[in-house]
Amino acid sequence: MIYTTLFILARDLRRGDEFDLHRRTRTAAYDAVPAGRESVRVAFTNGGFAYLPADCEIRVSRPTGETLCATA
Repeated sequence: MIYTTLFILARDLRRGDEFDLHRRTRTAAYDAVPAGRESVRVAFTNGGFAYLPADCEIRVSRPTGETLCATA
């Protein structure tokens, strides 16, 4: 799998995005869901969730495709 590092707003988190939160690497189980006027709820693949400010900038690693392999 190939990953790209991006800086995005919390409201733009997508399923599969990996990011650091509270000194742990988290993976979003679903796209960010609005929770009130200024926050979003993000569920994690290993259970649990977090509420984040929608305008908070986050550095994510996003899967962008498969690597190619060759056989001889």
